[in-house]
Formats: sequence, C-alpha cells, structure tokens
Amino acid sequence: MWAGLQIDAAIVARQIEAFVCCEVRRLGKRGVVIGLSGGLDSSTCAYLCVRALGVKRVHGLILPERDSYARNMEHARLVAERLGVRVEERDITPVLRQVGIYESVPASVAGNRGLLETGIRWLVRLTRRTSAYSWAMGLYYNQNPGLLGRLVRRFFPRVVGSIFTFALTKPRVRMVMLYHAAARHNALVVGTLDRTEWTTGFYEPHGDGASDIQLLVHLYKTQIRELACYLGVPQEIINKPSSGDLAAGLPNEALLGLSYEQLDCVLYGLNHGISERAIMGRAGVARRALRDIRQAMAVSDLRRSLPMRLPDADARLQ
Repeated sequence: MWAGLQIDAAIVARQIEAFVCCEVRRLGKRGVVIGLSGGLDSSTCAYLCVRALGVKRVHGLILPERDSYARNMEHARLVAERLGVRVEERDITPVLRQVGIYESVPASVAGNRGLLETGIRWLVRLTRRTSAYSWAMGLYYNQNPGLLGRLVRRFFPRVVGSIFTFALTKPRVRMVMLYHAAARHNALVVGTLDRTEWTTGFYEPHGDGASDIQLLVHLYKTQIRELACYLGVPQEIINKPSSGDLAAGLPNEALLGLSYEQLDCVLYGLNHGISERAIMGRAGVARRALRDIRQAMAVSDLRRSLPMRLPDADARLQ
C-alpha cells in the first residue's frame, strides 16, 4: 500500500462533521436522511452524522426487498440501535414487483451466491478480462465491448436488458424512498459513495449516486475502513466484504475482480502518475487489470457527462 493512502482519522472525521453542519445550516434543513444498508460506507456516514448533528437530527431508512441479504439487514438495525437513530423500515418488494424487476430473475437464482459467482468466473474467462463489471459497463454504454459483447447485444438484447434492469432499478427505487423521506423531514439526503466507487463508476448515478451531500467521495475504501475503526463502527461491519446488496449479498470484489486493497493501490498510482510497472509490483496485479480499471474509469467519466445535449442556439449560429 502507498504511504499516501494513510490518513489521520481524527482530522478527517472533524472535517466531515464540520462539512455536514455547514451544509445543513446553509441550506436551511433540519437534519439529514441516510439509507442504512448495513455496509461499511453507510454505517460510517451514520456515525459521522450523529457526531455532527446529534441523534435527533438524523433519520435512518432501512429498505429491504426480496433479495436483501439477511446479515446486511441485521447490521443496518445494529447501527441504528447502537446510535439510537430514529429509523423507518420499509419493504420495497411490492414496488419492485409491480415494476417487473423480479420477472426475469427468480428468487432461486438471485439468492444463490455460488451460482452467481460461477457465472461471473465464466464471464471473466470468456471475455479475457479481470473485471466482469468493467466489461458489463462497456457493453451497456457501447465502449469497447469486444466481439462477444457485440454478439450478445445483437442476439440477446432482452437478456441483457433484464439483467441491467434488475441491477440498476433497485438503487433507483431506494433513492426515491430516501428523497421522499427527506422532503417529509426537511432534510438533506446523505450520499455514501467512496472515491473507489466514484472513480471506477461502481454506482448508479440516478440511485446511490444521487444525493444532496457526499461525505466520503474523497476517501478510498481502505481509508474508510480506517476511519470506521476510529469512529467505533462495529467490527463485524468493518471486516465484512462490501456489497451492493442486489442479490445474495454478492461481494463487490467478485465483480471488480480485485480486492479493495489492490484496487485502491492501482487507483492511487494512476491518479498520481506512478509508472505502471511500479503499480503492478505494489498492487500485485497484471497489466490486464490496469487496462480494465482504465476502461472502468473512462466509462465512469462518460456516465458523469450525461445527459448529452445540443449546443445553445446562439452558439450554433456562430
């Protein structure tokens, strides 16, 4: 790990807490709303918000659905209990079912982690990639999908559409619920993205990427673990593999193809102009992994550039 990834957790915590207080006051809100997923990032944000505002000004939402991993829900409730946060638990299964999210992915498949991980391993082999996620996002946005990607888009459009619908709609519905609660409480929606996810695009812009304030987007995942230890986040949450909780508690690292320690090491190196040879040696990865991460970063930049639009009429006339 690079020395530059080390942080002073106490200073970082004070900076974030001051930021939260400043923005709540500046925008005239009574507090914040945060979705508690039971994961590292949302738990860390909850602890920071309570330290900044006090428990009465923090509103938590727990949003289970058919495919939620029971352990994650238990950890979300644990955080709410430890902090004394007022929490609403709302099952969004009926909404997702009405939209049709579950029609193409039965519970027997979504709940089978072994099957999902086997499918990911086969996809990695077929595409000759390190990261199934990088390939999938390239496919979705038509960015270097390769021959296999073009064939899949051509002959299996409904299958592709069903998979992406399943993965992208869940975080979008969750965010609708958070903004609904925020409007009722006159509060800001807290974003829980970290720099690792932001840089690689491992989030949904209209889901977990939508928020009023982002507390952790300047910190890599491994730095957030250090911050969480300082804050007293339960150790079982800190040690648990991070997951988007879309199906069977599938760990993010299974899709990314690297551990977060490796990924943060690579991202830090790329962001600071360190040579590829040095990055590969320090992170213990092959050049193919760097290629996949660069593609994920490029697609992430593309997603942030949307929506595209025509130039202003005056500019077109010049």
